[in-house]
Amino acid sequence: MAWLSALLKSLPFANSAMLLWGLAAALPILIHLLSKRHYREMPWAAMHFLLEAVRKNARRIRIEQLLLLLIRVAILLLLALALADPIWSLFPALGSALGSRDRTHFVLVIDGSYSMDCRTGEQSRFDVARQLAAQLLEDSRQGDGFTLVLMADPPQTVIAEPAFDPKDVLEEIDHLRIQHGGAGLSAALAEVEGVLQKAREQRSRLTDCRVCFFTDLGRTTWDDVLTEECRDRIGRLAEQATLLLFDVGQGDAENLAVTALDLRESLATVARELTIEAEVQHFGVETPPPGRVQLFVDGQPAQTQPLEVPVSGRASVSFTHRFETPGEHHVAVRLSDDPLPLDNQRWLSIPVREAIRVLCVQGQEGAARHVAWALEPARGERLRVRPDIRFESALLEADLQPYDCIFLCNVARFGREEAEALHEYLARGGGLVVTLGDQVQADSYNQQLGGTASGKRVLPARLEGPAPDAQYALNPLDYRHPIVAPFARHERSGLLTTPVWRYFKLTPYDKTTARVALAFQNGDPALIEERIQRGCSILLATAAGPDSLDRTTKPPTPWTAIASWPSFPPLIHEMLSLAVRSRSAGRNVLVGEPLEGTAAVTAPDAAVTVTAPGEAGGERVPLTREGETGQWVYAATATSGLYAVQSGDGADDRHWYAVNVNPRESNLERFDSEQLPSQFRQDLGPVGQPGTPLPATRTAQYFRWFLGGLFGLLLLETFLAWYFGNASG
Repeated sequence: MAWLSALLKSLPFANSAMLLWGLAAALPILIHLLSKRHYREMPWAAMHFLLEAVRKNARRIRIEQLLLLLIRVAILLLLALALADPIWSLFPALGSALGSRDRTHFVLVIDGSYSMDCRTGEQSRFDVARQLAAQLLEDSRQGDGFTLVLMADPPQTVIAEPAFDPKDVLEEIDHLRIQHGGAGLSAALAEVEGVLQKAREQRSRLTDCRVCFFTDLGRTTWDDVLTEECRDRIGRLAEQATLLLFDVGQGDAENLAVTALDLRESLATVARELTIEAEVQHFGVETPPPGRVQLFVDGQPAQTQPLEVPVSGRASVSFTHRFETPGEHHVAVRLSDDPLPLDNQRWLSIPVREAIRVLCVQGQEGAARHVAWALEPARGERLRVRPDIRFESALLEADLQPYDCIFLCNVARFGREEAEALHEYLARGGGLVVTLGDQVQADSYNQQLGGTASGKRVLPARLEGPAPDAQYALNPLDYRHPIVAPFARHERSGLLTTPVWRYFKLTPYDKTTARVALAFQNGDPALIEERIQRGCSILLATAAGPDSLDRTTKPPTPWTAIASWPSFPPLIHEMLSLAVRSRSAGRNVLVGEPLEGTAAVTAPDAAVTVTAPGEAGGERVPLTREGETGQWVYAATATSGLYAVQSGDGADDRHWYAVNVNPRESNLERFDSEQLPSQFRQDLGPVGQPGTPLPATRTAQYFRWFLGGLFGLLLLETFLAWYFGNASG
């Protein structure tokens, strides 16, 4: 009888065994057949007249008896169907999700990527997904268990162990909020595997399992289903559960998004005209209507620009603005509303300085003067760059923190304390530019600044020794690095003809992170840059002035004539720009990336307070002490917008951090459902489109219709039996 049990379980009824009562429908037929008796015929004159009358009404009587028989059979069949509690649905996916005789474990996986915020009227895809999940809960049976996973990056298990009270699960679904990032399919499948394994160990009575995915089938998420890793996971899941997919997406969705917002100049100072560039991209196949882009400065509307974007193309919009006060500022650009509002706005944090302060440390008199002249040749009250020339003792005597960048020019050697001061300066996001020369002692540089003695590395490369005397030319390496990129298509700037006769051979400490910006024609690095700690370290292999001489030759040979070449000032400024940029590089990140910073340690329990967008109170983040400073990391950046970081009690101690959405998710192109693995059942969808109501299942109510029909047939059978009897009489 195993086959009968399996057959009953596969039928779409809550209590399939009750269908066996349908066999009672054979009783009226059996009684009808048994009631037919055989008579012996005897001729009788009076019967001839009676038989003649019966022949005239025989067909009518047979039809009446057959009709009563069918009604009585239908009454018993309807009774059996009502007892079996049918769970049929016009939407097979919902029906199959509920169609289990055993107690079922439902794993609800709701797509939380921000493409799910795409709206039709006031309702988003995420709203539709939550309503479908809630509807499935309402139509479930007592004893079913539910777990809940939000498909995000990373995925979030909201209910890890099966919950048996639908009201509790509905409350958690109602509290779900869309994420401002993407969704990782592979990680979500791994999370579901873990949930299923845990449920099998703790809830063995849940013999059936259904994994229900509520998603818009966005290509950026579901393209991963084609990978071998995902297909293997889906295969393992299909062996443990039925996989159901509820498609809440829409085809041909159009979207405009702000995909980038940048400050063209990295040195933002007071009263200088700055250029703010926004990039807007169109995702779709129809020509977008003309629009406008609005610039906000410190939360106030400042400028508006017209916008025209080609089909599936990009458009750049430029704004210019002057900041009249130094300190923390932020800007934002906004588009007009469209179906996906989350990517219509982008923020940018801009720390504005009174001037860029640079400490030029020289190893001998005059070694830094050419660098200082290149940094700021003008003299006046409002300097953009303020160079301060000091000897190497300033590394220990001066407060390095107010300086945005430090230039070390032909300094002979360093002590342990000086190396630690420079290491701490980089840790706080400072910029360091090191130029060499005839005073440099390579062993001291390698031991102290290379980290051999203390383990705290400051330089991006090791000094191997001077190259032999010769004339060397520079190679810009196709102008790939940001320092030399502005020289592209400006061959007459003098960079390629810069004369160099002597330099130190350099070997990068870490070839994966150190970048060679400029090389010599023989392949040796001439300029190396690396991000160390939170700062930027740049090393020039030769001198930055004419005072470095090779005195082994007669007459003494200068190391280089770079300081007198026209390419020197722009090269120094590009090095300064990159070095200073490191201080604000972590101010503008994407959703999911951590915020990082440093602050002065004023107490053993020192901390900073981070306030997320839309929150009234901040979160206290402790400092990890390193020397006199402390580092902090804040990872809860799931929401786009401006984050305020307070490191002290004053207004000057508040810093703005901008967290923006990744524009990858702005592409609403859908994954081809035909390419989904065969293990997915996707009978429902897409839903949530204009004019398309959500499916009404309410499968537990079908038995009422059958009972109502049964009652009606009983009344009909009674009436017909009375009517036919009287008519025959």
